[in-house]
Amino acid sequence: MRSTVTPAERDHFQTLFRQLDADGDGRIAQVDLDHLVQTTLMRSGTFPGSERWRRVTDLGNRLWDELRAGLDTDQDGTVSAREFVTAYRRPEFLERTAIPFEVAVLEMSDEDGDGRVSVTEWVAWQQAKGVPVHEALAEFGEIDADDDGYLGRSEYTRYLETRYKS
Repeated sequence: MRSTVTPAERDHFQTLFRQLDADGDGRIAQVDLDHLVQTTLMRSGTFPGSERWRRVTDLGNRLWDELRAGLDTDQDGTVSAREFVTAYRRPEFLERTAIPFEVAVLEMSDEDGDGRVSVTEWVAWQQAKGVPVHEALAEFGEIDADDDGYLGRSEYTRYLETRYKS
């Protein structure tokens, strides 16, 4: 593993960390992930108590357990920025936790349950997370390798592997 972080890696890690650190206290706790999931669900128009709401909330809880197990090296129940960057730079963490986490987040945006995410679903979900439309569209274009207007699990996984391992 390289000892230095490139500027692009630093920017990416800072963005991810800020997205997960909902209260901005410099540590990620389960309440931060819960807040992110619930806020995103509300912004996306998902009704509290609905099947989708329960599915995504359950998934968020499982994801926190996986993240904490892979990141919380000092076992204090939270993840510091240092722990976050250290874990994200380990190939085994990327393969076992980070990439599956992001694929699960992608699957949350599959509103019609067809196993793929359309550009419309992607943009709606990204907007619910607070991402501007132009950024969401640009990222979709980067990920949609076959230009069919849909993102599938394998296509997104390849994109993440390239992004994290380059």
